[in-house]
Amino acid sequence: MKHLHLVSKGSGSSTHFHFRSKIPIDLISVFDGTRQFQISLKNVSNKDTVFVSLTLKNLVQELFTDIRSGMKNLTLDDIKEILRIEVRKSILYSHQVNEGTNKHTDRGFVKGLDYILDLEKKLQQKVDDDIGSYRKKIEEKLDGILKSLDIKVEKSSVDFKKLRNRFIDLYLMRTSWMKELIKNTGRTDDDFRRDVDDKLNMNLFPELTEKLTPIIENDPHNPIPEPRQPYEVEQTLSPHQSTPISVGIHKFVGEKSNITKKSLWEITSSLKMLIQEFGDIPLGKINREMGVKFKEDLIKLPKNKNKLPQYKDLDFHQLVGLNVNEKDRISTRTVNNNLGYVSSFMSWCVINGYVDINVFQGMKLKIKVRQQDERDRFTEEEIKQIFNKQNYIEYTEVEKGKWEYYWIPLVSLFTGMRCNEICSLYLDNIRVIKGNHREQRWCFDILEEPSRPDKHLKTLSSRRMIPIHDTLLDLGLIEFVEILKKRQPTRQRLFQELPYGEGSYIRNVSRFFNQRYLTKLGLKTDKKSFHSIRHTVIDHLKQKGIDVSYINDLVGHHSGNIDLDRYGKSYNPDILYNKCVKKIVYQTSHMRGIDFKSLKMDWGKIITTRVW
Repeated sequence: MKHLHLVSKGSGSSTHFHFRSKIPIDLISVFDGTRQFQISLKNVSNKDTVFVSLTLKNLVQELFTDIRSGMKNLTLDDIKEILRIEVRKSILYSHQVNEGTNKHTDRGFVKGLDYILDLEKKLQQKVDDDIGSYRKKIEEKLDGILKSLDIKVEKSSVDFKKLRNRFIDLYLMRTSWMKELIKNTGRTDDDFRRDVDDKLNMNLFPELTEKLTPIIENDPHNPIPEPRQPYEVEQTLSPHQSTPISVGIHKFVGEKSNITKKSLWEITSSLKMLIQEFGDIPLGKINREMGVKFKEDLIKLPKNKNKLPQYKDLDFHQLVGLNVNEKDRISTRTVNNNLGYVSSFMSWCVINGYVDINVFQGMKLKIKVRQQDERDRFTEEEIKQIFNKQNYIEYTEVEKGKWEYYWIPLVSLFTGMRCNEICSLYLDNIRVIKGNHREQRWCFDILEEPSRPDKHLKTLSSRRMIPIHDTLLDLGLIEFVEILKKRQPTRQRLFQELPYGEGSYIRNVSRFFNQRYLTKLGLKTDKKSFHSIRHTVIDHLKQKGIDVSYINDLVGHHSGNIDLDRYGKSYNPDILYNKCVKKIVYQTSHMRGIDFKSLKMDWGKIITTRVW
């Protein structure tokens, strides 16, 4: 007969036994998670082993029975008391978060609200995406609580699962209560308790149940209120319309996908100005007059308010109150960008029932300057100055290994690519593409790649294949790429030295080109920056009479023609090269081209000196 409570140890003549006992599932928590234990019977003779083991087995069963007799089962009253305690702890925790928030300034208020919204989002993501793990976490907490109360319960039981799920409901409600506290809505702890009772339907706080007394007509104790005058009538807001601005923003932004972190930051910053202007009021209270006031105050904001030290610590109303000179205010285009984001948000609110009308529709300011005149292009003389060998080699410090400053402006000058499109290139984005005939052309492959979340396109039309200009090939671009691959096999990005921040890699390049290089050359103006190179390419081709469809394909613009945008594929690299790319020839006068070949470097020597 096989005895399951006996385990043999050793082998041959040295064999002996251990007594083994498995702990019942309902008592595992009592033994701190231990599922079984063993006792050595090494000193017990073989003929007595079975007898001793059976005796131990009976003793252990009696022990388990005694433990169970000292425990109680989970009852409804137990569940209610556990939940009441957890509600008290949730209220205390919410107040701690609220009192730890800096609400003395609008910035501190928004930061605190952002923290709570982030908590809410993370918790909701856990519940939506990994409910199994979150349930396990709650069950572990309940194990400790029930053990401290000497309550036994099976995790598979309906009562245990109900208790676990009510804990999850409570934690989801807790973040909403935190928002009520930080926004100082006037609701009390008892209001939160009532909300919990309504949600859980457990009658945890019967003392808070409101008993409504019917109003008796002409009863002196309950007089019927006099009707308000027409100008005193307030519109009754639906539950949706009572949603705070912050919650609306959170939901609106949460639906955004396939946009850059920088764009997300810009949208959120614009929308948060609504809260800074009016407070976190219900969306349904925003009316046309408030919309007009917001636009008027927006116009008064100083430019660079987040960068200049004299503005950094001032809130929205303080900045408006400065009444800075017009020349020091944000541009009309920046005002319109902000109004555009707010109008898009309000249109979304209309669709989702948070407001009845979009009060910001049609509020954009008229721009007096043509869009193409808002930013200057570089003249051919300025291009010659920028890419003059003495200036360019010295200031880019290419011979010291700063090749990103050397290559990126040049690539932009002969492709019209945006700065971040160049900065975020991977080595395998430079590849040979077959042409219409037997020719093969080196191209920049501009695309988004799911495996590389740092790469993104500004618009759908930005997806394109750009033939590499002969000047870039003559300067040794392909040689540069091949040397990098050979000498640094693990390297992935072309300009891997550039750090990623705020959704792009452009920061260091922009600072070098805009603040240092153009300034040293005396070319820096409000309308001239790195992005002016892109304008230069577009205007250069336009003045040569190049068909706009080729220009759009090169720089990644919509054609404006529904047939071409929807049904037409991009031009083959051969066509785009012959009709557009090779037409990029910069000249200071007729038949006198700018000398770029003087910029050619010995890449084998330069890359060797780079410290890896």
